[in-house]
Order: sequence, then C-alpha cells, then structure tokens
Amino acid sequence: MCTQINAGFENMILAELLNQVKIKSISGDTDTKVEKIEYDSKKVSSGNLFVAIRGFEKDGHDFVPEAVKRGAGCVVVEKSRGFFEKLKPSLKAEVVVFDSREALSKISHRFYGFPSTKIKVIGVTGTNGKTTTTYMIKSILESAKNRVGLIGTIAHMIGQKRLPASHTTPESLDLHRLFSEMLSKKVSYAVMEVSSHSLALRRVEEVDFDVGIFTNLTRDHLDFHKTFESYCEAKASLFEKLKGDKRWAIINKDDPNWEFFSGKAKVPQLTYSLKKGNGDVFPLEFKSDLSGTELVLSTPKGEEKINLKVLGKLNLYNALASSACCVALGIDLPTIKKGLESFRNVPGRMERIDRGSGFIVLIDYAHTPDALQKVLEDAREITSGNLTVVFGCGGDRDKGKRSMMGKIASDLADRVIITSDNPRTEDPQSIIQQIYQGVENKGKVKLTVDRKKAIRVALEKAEEKDTVVIAGKGHEDYQILGKRKIHFSDKEEVEKFFKGKKVKNPKVLR
Repeated sequence: MCTQINAGFENMILAELLNQVKIKSISGDTDTKVEKIEYDSKKVSSGNLFVAIRGFEKDGHDFVPEAVKRGAGCVVVEKSRGFFEKLKPSLKAEVVVFDSREALSKISHRFYGFPSTKIKVIGVTGTNGKTTTTYMIKSILESAKNRVGLIGTIAHMIGQKRLPASHTTPESLDLHRLFSEMLSKKVSYAVMEVSSHSLALRRVEEVDFDVGIFTNLTRDHLDFHKTFESYCEAKASLFEKLKGDKRWAIINKDDPNWEFFSGKAKVPQLTYSLKKGNGDVFPLEFKSDLSGTELVLSTPKGEEKINLKVLGKLNLYNALASSACCVALGIDLPTIKKGLESFRNVPGRMERIDRGSGFIVLIDYAHTPDALQKVLEDAREITSGNLTVVFGCGGDRDKGKRSMMGKIASDLADRVIITSDNPRTEDPQSIIQQIYQGVENKGKVKLTVDRKKAIRVALEKAEEKDTVVIAGKGHEDYQILGKRKIHFSDKEEVEKFFKGKKVKNPKVLR
C-alpha cells in the first residue's frame, strides 16, 4: 500500500485500541503493546495485532496460526477456534468481536490518531462519474492553493505523488494509514471515491466526512448487493454519516432517486441540475463540440462563464457536482473557473485520441447500461459520420445487465463489435452470446472473443468523420482470464494501430 507513518502513535496498548469495539470475549493480557496492525498475514511481523476478516474468497481466520508464527502477539477474530490455548505463549491475547470489519475500522482510526478528523474529507458516491468528479474537485482545490489528497479507482495521490490503488475505496486499515500519511505531508483536503462495497463492508465506518456527493444511481454490482434496493441503501448510507456543523450534502437533482438521498442527509444541502433553474447549481446555457463544453454556470454565489476542455454531458454533470461542492466549501467562482478550465481528462474517462486520420477514438470505462448509453449519446452528438462501439461485459459479475447493454449498443451505434472484457472464470464466448441476445438489429453486430482483434477491426473500418468508442476497461492495463491477470491496454492497442501511419497533425487530447 503506502509507507506506514504512525505520526507518534506507535506501541499503543491493546486495551486502549479496543475502546468502543463491541467485544464478545477476551483471553489473555490486554496490556500487550501493539506496534502495527495488519489483516494480511503475509505482512505481519513481531509486535503486530492481526485482525482476521472474512473475504470473498479467503477467510482470515484460516491464517491466524501463520500470523502468530510471523510475530503477531494479539489477534482479533469473530469466532474463536481455540487459538489462545493452541498458540500460547506466542499469542498473548485473543479478542473475539461481533464484527471484525467494524473492529478493524475502529481500531485503525484510533491507532493512527483519528486522522480523518484533522483533514476535510470529501466523499463522492454514485454509479457513474465518481472518478472524474474527484479529479475535478482536486483541480479546483489546488487552484485555491491547497494541498490535496485523492483516493480512488485509478490511483491514490498525496499532492502529485501517486500510489497504487487495488480497490476504489481501500480497506479501513489502509484508508486510515493513508490519511495519516496525508497529514504528515500537510494535506488539508482529501477527496475520495466511496464505493457501495466500502459502505456495505464498513471500510469507511469511522471516516469523518465533511462533504458527501451523490452523482447518480443506476444498475451495478447486483452480483454483490443482490437487489437494486440494497445497492441504493448502501450508497445512501454515506449521507447518514454526515453529522455536525459545517457538513454538506451535494445532490444530483436530475436523478430519479435524488429525494431518497436528500432525505438521508440531515445537514445543509446544495443540489445541481442540467436543467435551467432546477437546482442550486446549474448551467444558464451550454454548448458542446469536439473541443469541449462552454457554459455559463449559475450558483448561489453568482454566475461564471467556463470553458471545459472535456467532452459530453457526463463531464458537464461532473463539473456541476464539483462546482457545488466547492461553493459549499467557500471557494470563490474565479477559482472554480480556473480549476475547471485547467482540468484535462482522467485516463480512460472519455479520453480522446485523435491521430489526424479523420476519425477520433474515445476510450471510456463505461461498464454499466446507463454509462454505456450516456457515452454513446455524447459521442453521437459530436459525430457526423458513423459511430462504432467496441465493448464486452465482465465475467463473474451481474449477468442481468449483459443483454441490456447489447440492446443499448445496437440501438445507438451504427456498428457494434462485442468482445471480451475481463471474463475471469466464465467462458468468454458465453458472455458474448448473452450480450448478443439483447441485440435487435443483428446485422450491424460482429462478435469476437479477441479484444485486440476487435479494436483493430473497428479502427480499420473507421472513415473520416467517424467516431470509435472503446468501452468497458478505460484506464485498466490488464485483462483477467480465468485466475490469470495479463497485460492489456485499450489505449496501447489504439496507439499501436496508428504507429507508423502517415497522418496529418497528430495529437492526443487528455
């Protein structure tokens, strides 16, 4: 993850760390010193506290003996398996709790000195737009001369320092460790994506949010949440966490679920909308072309003309959410303008590649029905020729969306190539056939398991004034085939296609 910085909280006593943790039983000495906390047994060393959490594929309880062998003097578990008696004298204390994930969150927050209470934390949740919105907010806050941290899908950042991201929202231990490092680097704002998984799995249980932002809600992650209602409740729980003075909720009033989310927040709110006069923040007017979007922004603080360098209504919504957030934080409109106008595309989010061939390529992370529809609608508005889309659906994930996305693609694009995404342990051909079932005009559709070939065919057939959308993987530089992760990048495949070709005025807009 990142370098551990305890900021003066080393060697805390186990008893102190257990304050406010719901405990079933304790065996051993709670006066034991704890030098570090881990939930991954492979990272444990002498003097550590190991917290056993149940994962999707592995159960941390199975690794307690290994953790103790590596030096863990204390363990926190949900169910005792006689560890204390079996592993004495190496194991000095065993704590049985009702919920290991909740315990990990509370223990981590306390161990690192409650770091999220010392930084203004902005949480962005919703199905689509989280990543771009966080980057836009970061750009605005940095234009106001703040040092900003970012936590999200593509990377975690402390100022301009990038750290790898394995989850959209890290496990609670990693999250508070990251906040602690931000504090040590004089960060004053942390902007983070808050996934529905992190809310359901209590990763953000102890995070002190100053602002919560709701972007939109459409079908996603039903393989995990099972029902749309459960997914909605998980997302909305972020707004129940907003408590105290000077907290704000920012709500997309154009989303059908906006009143549900608004009702969860018991703090001041600002709404935003694409419709004139519908929200607190909205565009008085706007127009888009290949160079971006020009708008006149209306806010409770006044109006400002802004020239966005990014494409489409999706990005306009992201800009409105970011503006509303920064208005709530007290940032003036000229600074909001400066931050938005200096912003360029996030990798893999409506990322435009134009190599002077006469057609453009858009790479986007869209992997839900609503996201694919909006990306294709945005692409259609700037396309005078044919619109081609290359996409697939991930394996071991929500199967119900596959035929829906097939229908959307064939309804909105002139040419469709259905291919593999991350098939994981499913048969890629079976996934493609399930997508194909939703296609009504099958004459415009081609099928190929080979994503590299699919991209090449789409580019070879593209003509002047056409647009090719490559959707689903965005910034990802890998494919998951079975249990293997291989290197694969949509952008690299596009660059390879154009490499060596004679083109006029080659350029890449990011």
